[in-house]
Amino acid sequence: MVDLLALGDSHLDALKFAADLGMLKVNRYSFSIVPGATVVGLRNPNSLTDAINIFKAALADQSKDSCVITHLGEVDCGFVIWWRAKEYGENIDTQFRESIRAYELFLKEILEMGFSKICIAGASLPTIKDQVDFGEVANKRADVKVALSARTELTLSYNRELKALADELGIGYFDITDAVLDQSSHVIHDFYRNPNHGDHHLDMQKTVGVWALMCNAFVSKQS
Repeated sequence: MVDLLALGDSHLDALKFAADLGMLKVNRYSFSIVPGATVVGLRNPNSLTDAINIFKAALADQSKDSCVITHLGEVDCGFVIWWRAKEYGENIDTQFRESIRAYELFLKEILEMGFSKICIAGASLPTIKDQVDFGEVANKRADVKVALSARTELTLSYNRELKALADELGIGYFDITDAVLDQSSHVIHDFYRNPNHGDHHLDMQKTVGVWALMCNAFVSKQS
């Protein structure tokens, strides 16, 4: 079995939950989770979250033969891309491409460090409903009024781009979208919403098995 290092935002807690329950087929595991981390912020070593420096420190301590999973993009697709487009008077596609480019540069940097067993875990789908203004994250994002359906469609497009990027770089890719998307409404299925309505993370108890299945499918190919 291989060692695992997972880097990402707080939505990665679901995979860590699977690891802590012994559901992952790995030898050892390590998680570097930075709440609020954004892909765009990876370009800025002085960002508020300091995500890029935290991730680099975690990578520096890891064996080059380890599997590395990255999970970012929910904040970008759910808020930052929309906010930056409004703030800088640019269209959404420009900000979208900037975020994908920042992700590409980050992945190439990991490859240049000597890691080859890399996998992108696609961005988590948005959960904050329209007109909801309670909860810490909803309050922080309240000045961007974008429908859940639009935020979801942007996330789906983002993940398609990440899959294409993974193929181009010769690395792995998975996401849990098919398991949690309501095929009739085309937004997150209510079944997977957090029981705490102020929490924008999916219900870990209900998604942990999907995370474990996807992760194990990747690491089993790396042994």
